[in-house]
Amino acid sequence: MFRTVAGRRPPHVVEIAFRLSFFVVLLDVGGWALDTFVIPPTGFRELRGQLGWAGAVQQTAVSAGALALVSAALLLCACWMRQARNWARMALIALGALYLVFVLTDINMNMNVLRVDLSVVYRYLPELCTAAIAVVLLLPSARSYFTPVERTG
Repeated sequence: MFRTVAGRRPPHVVEIAFRLSFFVVLLDVGGWALDTFVIPPTGFRELRGQLGWAGAVQQTAVSAGALALVSAALLLCACWMRQARNWARMALIALGALYLVFVLTDINMNMNVLRVDLSVVYRYLPELCTAAIAVVLLLPSARSYFTPVERTG
């Protein structure tokens, strides 16, 4: 479906960023499901208490739709980045920077994060992995993949 640029294979760091993007989506979806339905107090139960059954289902559907949209955009950018499209690389770098700022401000506001449990891992690991994608894409070997190929002839 999405192939790399003809004649050029992406360097290992680009492949790492590409695969890490899929891992981030997996973590995001898994964390959302855990937070919404599994780990007490579940988000769905709280919504049901505030909005009733129909309101909770509607809000959960909207939340799932937003997550699907953001996840699809991230995966499309990752696929286009793998095809050596520099704008997609820049979008992933900007997203990683925004996620890192989010983590730092959220940790700063919630000092109870110092306790380590499952919720801390699934809540902050996707953002930290997205920031890692940005770091990997800024490495010299990744940058050289995104420079225009000189054409002769």
